[in-house]
Amino acid sequence: MILKTPEKFTRQFGKAESKGYQSPEVWSKVTGKAVYGIDLTLPGMLHGKILRSPFPHARIKQVDTRAAEALPGVRAVLTGAELENRPFGIAVEDELPLAADKVRYIGDEVAAVAAVDLQTAERAIKAIKVEYEELPAVYDPVEALKDEAPLLHDNFPGNIAWQREVERGSLSAAFTEADLVVEERFTVPAIHPAYLEPIACIAVNDPYTGITLHTALQSPDAVREIVARVLKYPLSKVNINGPVMGGGFGGRVYGNLKVYILSALLAIKSGSPVKIQLTREEEFTAGRPMIAAVIKMKMAVRSDGTILGREADIITDNGAYSAQAPWVSKTLSERNDSVYRIPAIKTRVRLAYTNKVPTGQYRAYGNQAANFATESLIDIAAKKLDLDPLELRLKNCVREGDTTVHGLQIGKCGLAECLQAAAKEIGWDRKKAGRGYGLSAAIHANGSLVFDKNFRGASALVRLELDGRITIFTGEQDYGQGTHAAFAQIAARALDVSPVQVTVESKQTKTAPFSTGALAMRQTTVGGKAIQLAAEDLREKIFKAAAELVGEPVAMENEVLRSISGQELELAEVAYHYHSATSGLRMTGEGKFVPAESDYDESGYGNISLTYSFASHAVEAEIDQATGELIIHRLVAVHDSGRIVNHLTARGQVYGGAAQGFGMSCFEGYLFDQGRVANASLADYKIPTALDLPQIDPLFIEIEDPAGPYGSKGLGEIVMVPVLGAVANAAADAAGVHVTDLPLTAEKIYQALAGWECEL
Repeated sequence: MILKTPEKFTRQFGKAESKGYQSPEVWSKVTGKAVYGIDLTLPGMLHGKILRSPFPHARIKQVDTRAAEALPGVRAVLTGAELENRPFGIAVEDELPLAADKVRYIGDEVAAVAAVDLQTAERAIKAIKVEYEELPAVYDPVEALKDEAPLLHDNFPGNIAWQREVERGSLSAAFTEADLVVEERFTVPAIHPAYLEPIACIAVNDPYTGITLHTALQSPDAVREIVARVLKYPLSKVNINGPVMGGGFGGRVYGNLKVYILSALLAIKSGSPVKIQLTREEEFTAGRPMIAAVIKMKMAVRSDGTILGREADIITDNGAYSAQAPWVSKTLSERNDSVYRIPAIKTRVRLAYTNKVPTGQYRAYGNQAANFATESLIDIAAKKLDLDPLELRLKNCVREGDTTVHGLQIGKCGLAECLQAAAKEIGWDRKKAGRGYGLSAAIHANGSLVFDKNFRGASALVRLELDGRITIFTGEQDYGQGTHAAFAQIAARALDVSPVQVTVESKQTKTAPFSTGALAMRQTTVGGKAIQLAAEDLREKIFKAAAELVGEPVAMENEVLRSISGQELELAEVAYHYHSATSGLRMTGEGKFVPAESDYDESGYGNISLTYSFASHAVEAEIDQATGELIIHRLVAVHDSGRIVNHLTARGQVYGGAAQGFGMSCFEGYLFDQGRVANASLADYKIPTALDLPQIDPLFIEIEDPAGPYGSKGLGEIVMVPVLGAVANAAADAAGVHVTDLPLTAEKIYQALAGWECEL
């Protein structure tokens, strides 16, 4: 007989005080003891630098490296001419480690060197002579799609990197039946995640173990596979060790692949460890910012506010190479369609190559850009119909049991409750004179089939150590969002121990279970479920071994193993008993979470995620009518993310995501001058500081979702999504006119107030 964990422990995550549990690694960061990738050094380490193109589009006629190779202290020089010209990529294979025939943006990688110190490496880069033949360039994604535009890649005609057209339901009937059709054009600039630590990597080549990369990544297993393919190494000969990560926000899902590949190639050629770290300017000029977008959208609405259909024509700016931009474009073009009950949809999205910085992804995968457009259009429709924007949203928002226009199956859903709570808290029914008020709503996936429709689960190991402590082995990474603290709490609840007794190991791909990566809000829901199952498996093994030791059934209560006759055991005693009986093995629980098979098909119809998180944000704002300055007084952020595992980290996620949403709404955006990044520093690329932020009030609608561990689901990415629409709507309510080009600067608002038609 095996006794189960007492019922009271199925209702909370470990002890009550663990709701605010902080992982011990927090203190290493606070005290400055944490070792980040940029801090790492190894014996005999060389420093790598990359020579970058000064032209947006040019043919490489000749590369002369003789002067660089002759410099004392230079140990290796690489050019594209000596590498195999086989393209690689994430979603589209369109890049080479080093440009071989053409450069396609200012910053394109042309050559790389490794030297005994950084100063020598920089001198060597300057000593390399490159002869270029300049070519016509194109910088605007709309212009890039025209027949006469310069072609970036011969095998991508029309400069189309990726495209998709989808139509569901009868859109013609929707517009025929509509009492109102609203239409607008929205633009969103490229946005950089602006993590504090620039990307850095040390590559070590060992004849026996292969290549080891020391770099912080959100998806080390995915990067490991790409690096192995490019190097033509067996996968078992490529390992990634992750130091502490100095911020990610989606920008380190893959990071900058060429940094990892070139550091490895230089290590192979030189025979020494090689470190490449990007400068802040390189982060902006050769990083992977979120795609810019031009969104034309129109919506058909009945006079009572019922949404009948929506049509969108979207052009996204890929930059010179693709990275994750096709996946981001897909999410941007469709995820927001499932916030409301929209029976008819028609969307065309085209990803255009331009001679600018290659793009990637940022927190929420473009969902926030679509939120800006859709939520603005809903407020425009509400105003024209003289309807309350809150009531229009409540009338149309998805509810539990719905199947959306794209086939998403909505399980537990607190979206209506989020809308009502946000409106109540912001004072929707008691608005202050001279203030503007805005609402928005959002949905986001918890794990996604965009990357691999055949794999969306997770696995984990949970081990009982000889001293009675618990170690979790997982491939899911923590990049500051508190994932590992949540994992410790999930395992602690299953085992009825304090989370303080739990350690999480995830940093080495050779020993950690495989993971798709820290993306698509899959960490808590999918990774956490695997940890729950592994901990429950370990619990049963502990009970069995303890029962063998004392000769009668046992159970765990208040962190103590107790038999039915009252004998008490320490976990360490059970661990040593098992260790002895198995000739040295340690007791380990295994957990594999395999979600039910999805009906997701090639057209993109079907249930793309295990479950979905929901949110509504409300903003109170004011406009200085004389200057156009937008003053945000307050944001209320209401989220349905299931049962909250850790309220402390959850609130932190809301503060951080809201701050980034404000940045995208009011401050941030790449500026270009003929393809050159004009604001390639944190002095010129404006992100909000603590002094710029308004009061932020997080609220949680805790509806337990059986899909996730103990009723919880994801929070991290969705926090940023509703900010844009809520800010834009509050600004429009205060100004009396909508600005449809982000960011919402004082200049743009002033022009709108003055009735100017020119665009900044």
